[in-house]
Amino acid sequence: MDLSEKSNCTFCHFKSQAVETLDTTEITLLEKNCAESVFKKNAIIFQQGSLTSHIAYIRSGLVKIHKRGPSRDQILKIVKPLRFIGIPTILNGRRYQYSATALVPTNLCFIDTDIFKNLILQNGSFGNEIINELCQDELRFFDHAINRLQKQIHGRVAEALLYLSTEIFANNSFLMPLSGKDLGDFVHASRETITRTLSRFKKEGLIDKQGRQITILDYKTLLHISRTG
Repeated sequence: MDLSEKSNCTFCHFKSQAVETLDTTEITLLEKNCAESVFKKNAIIFQQGSLTSHIAYIRSGLVKIHKRGPSRDQILKIVKPLRFIGIPTILNGRRYQYSATALVPTNLCFIDTDIFKNLILQNGSFGNEIINELCQDELRFFDHAINRLQKQIHGRVAEALLYLSTEIFANNSFLMPLSGKDLGDFVHASRETITRTLSRFKKEGLIDKQGRQITILDYKTLLHISRTG
């Protein structure tokens, strides 16, 4: 990870709501302890079990958060730009409890963990925004966890497609960022099961699939499948 390129936080167009609460002195402190780095597709941003030194902030791109389990790697969530990753780790221990990998070319800012924690302690508005982000992430994770456990495979795949369409890309047509294996890891299914389910959705006219390009054709029915499982 090359952190040689310093960030200009004062004039950055990708500020988070939390950073918008900082005053001039705090922004200057952040700027002195923040650096940009670009990761290629499939590059590991940080590895589960490694020592932490920085909080990462996604300026552009897409990141998968994944964790090793007893038998396989599990994708926990996909994170889009203008979000922090790695916050829970610095607030509880000094090792990353999960891994982060770039799904597409991704530009990140890395902030020194001690500086980040000091800003939380010194600026109540900054700390409140960080807490709000953590709470939102936790509630989303609970919803996705319940759905994965209680839905059948067609319901889980439908939910994943709608999640990517609405929450990640905000478009009914998108380039699938996950490989067949990754999508299987995301919804607890094998690559073969994913392929069969997507083929069924296409045959039934719910989606169009041309290579990695996915288009939602029948949102209402796909939503019904996602809800009923």
